[in-house]
Amino acid sequence: MKNKIMLSLCYSKGDNISMTRKKTYTYQSRSNTNSVLLLFPLFLIITILPLIVSIHSFNPGLNQFDWYPNTDLANDFFLYYKQWFFVFISGLCALILVIRAFLNKKEVKFHKIFIPLVIYAALALISTIVSPYRSFGFSGIFEQFENVFCLLGYALIVYYSFCIIQSDYELQLLINALAIGALILGVIGSLQALGYDIFSTTWGKALILDKSVVDPNALEITFGKNRTYATLYNPNYVGVYTSMIIPLYTVLLFYTKFSYEYILYISVIITNLISMFGSQSKSGIVSIAASMLIALLIMRKKLINRWFVTLPIIASVCIAFLGINYIQQNAYINAIKNAFKTTSTATPALTEINTEKEYIKVVYNSNTLYVSQDNQNSLLFYDSFMNAIPYHGYEVENNQTILELEDQRFLDITPVVYHDEIVDFGLLIKEKPWYFRYDEETEQYLFYNRYGRFSPIATAPSAVFTGHENFASMRGYLWSRTIPLLPNYIFLGSGADTFTITFPQYDFVNASNFGYEDSLVTKPHCLYLQIAVQTGVFSLIALLVFYSWYFIQNIKLYINHSFNTKSSIYGMAIFISSTSFMISAISNDSSISVSPVFWCCIGIGLAANMMGKKTDK
Repeated sequence: MKNKIMLSLCYSKGDNISMTRKKTYTYQSRSNTNSVLLLFPLFLIITILPLIVSIHSFNPGLNQFDWYPNTDLANDFFLYYKQWFFVFISGLCALILVIRAFLNKKEVKFHKIFIPLVIYAALALISTIVSPYRSFGFSGIFEQFENVFCLLGYALIVYYSFCIIQSDYELQLLINALAIGALILGVIGSLQALGYDIFSTTWGKALILDKSVVDPNALEITFGKNRTYATLYNPNYVGVYTSMIIPLYTVLLFYTKFSYEYILYISVIITNLISMFGSQSKSGIVSIAASMLIALLIMRKKLINRWFVTLPIIASVCIAFLGINYIQQNAYINAIKNAFKTTSTATPALTEINTEKEYIKVVYNSNTLYVSQDNQNSLLFYDSFMNAIPYHGYEVENNQTILELEDQRFLDITPVVYHDEIVDFGLLIKEKPWYFRYDEETEQYLFYNRYGRFSPIATAPSAVFTGHENFASMRGYLWSRTIPLLPNYIFLGSGADTFTITFPQYDFVNASNFGYEDSLVTKPHCLYLQIAVQTGVFSLIALLVFYSWYFIQNIKLYINHSFNTKSSIYGMAIFISSTSFMISAISNDSSISVSPVFWCCIGIGLAANMMGKKTDK
């Protein structure tokens, strides 16, 4: 009888244990299901968003400015739908946070590191609201489409990721989801680098075109064969994206224990390396190299112990570089040689044209020439001392009169009088024509620009990179003309997505001198200058404080860490990846194609750091 009782007790305990395990399994399953659902917005951002490509026809609204073509139609393939997709996902995340806070106040988290990020977001919003061009800040602008809702979304996504992610399992899901998206993008980019662009094929065009709007046969890719742009709009953005992805998965490759992750991460690294080299992005390779120095410092022991991983990675990088460079006929090596020349830019002969009410001022070889018209519309010429310069002329065909200045200083300048209703006269300066007309309505001389519109010409002030405009593939010109704008935007900026309007587009002479004659400047090619102008210098300081805080937090946490938990490994890898992005941002602006992934990773990194701190304690 006693034995039966003992046996019954054993069965009873076994049943209890079984029930407990079943309940635990059910709870974990529900927990995992809930966590995956909450992570779904992040999956969409890091995996789907960069791959969105579809035509959108719209009115850019810029024909109100005479430095823009007089047209009300433009097409976008890579940016518009990415912008509104991200805004929608950000709104969804905000709704989830509000519901969670309403249901359980304990779900509300906050850390002092978010204070500067909130300040940045607030200044971005206020700058846009008070901007005279706020409509562009709310809708997004031609060739950018990164409106104020995107800027607010960046801050929100960081906080959302920080609040939602609570386990190593969730970190692993996100990292591998990002890897899948990066692999798809890397394959597309690699094919482009090898000369097979899917968007140049019939079926590729069918994916992104509306035949009723654009003839597929009329679509041409302007970046050139073997140049990678993937689905990110511009080869520069491929460089920024790959500069994040390659360090991230290179670091993780040293710590993963699963064969499927080895295969996935190696595939991501190889395809993104090919894409980066195919993009010919110099900043990408520089930023990766710099971030790897930080990785060497933090991972010094691991790199030595796992030399059998380190050496193949180095070999893969060298092979990919040499192979793509060979396919592109040494373009990459030549580009690197020329990109960061520090020699002074040769001073152009023509340095200034200014259209004023009384005259046109021309500075050529440091000599000043004033051009005006008398009451009979005859041309008058004076030097800087207001001495009249004689000339003689002769009639030619096509209703033109050519004048020759009788002054050795201006032999390269040939005035031409036009007897038509469009322009009054032109100046052939070293065989390049500049056309002008006196406008009765504005009572000043105007320039007939490349868009067939009359506008002023004004020489923009320059700073820091003056005389070095060719630095970093002509970025020196953009930076030198952007820096003088900063005193106007100390506390508040010009508004989100308004750099195009703020930049001195009327400086047609220097735009011509430094390679921007045929293009509209829509970005400064520097994230930090872009932020300073659009949302204010104070907002830039706030953002730098936020990242500096994050940077110091990671250095303190990981400099001597053993990396025996997944959270610490993921946190450290994301940190190294983020440093590469911040370095590449020196010569690249923010883009809706790439920035959402970066900000999402920052949020994931903060969550991983918080989990790592708890584990260490």
